Amino acid sequence: MSVTIKKTNAKVSESEIAYVNKNLEKLKKFLRPENNIHVELQNTTKHKTGLIARAEVTIMPKPGIYADAFGNDFFEAIDLCLPKIKEQLMKNKDRVVSQRRRLGAQRKVDR
Repeated sequence: MSVTIKKTNAKVSESEIAYVNKNLEKLKKFLRPENNIHVELQNTTKHKTGLIARAEVTIMPKPGIYADAFGNDFFEAIDLCLPKIKEQLMKNKDRVVSQRRRLGAQRKVDR
């Protein structure tokens, strides 16, 4: 599992790197070692309220999971983004497990 963190128009601080890595550890049980995680942080100014932070998380190659969220700062945006990623990962894992169980039951009936 490799993690890439990118921040547009600024440098990524050590506290942001540590926070992202700490929160991605919670998802480790759903991920494979060959998965690549790309985290992009960005300040957007095209809102009436002023600066808004945006976090975007992409997990590749399979199953290709994506989530983004907006918050007042980067830490809040990351906190809002991770439950979306976890939900997609759990859905995918449940689908794979149920397919495996269904195929196992079919093999027992065929004997």
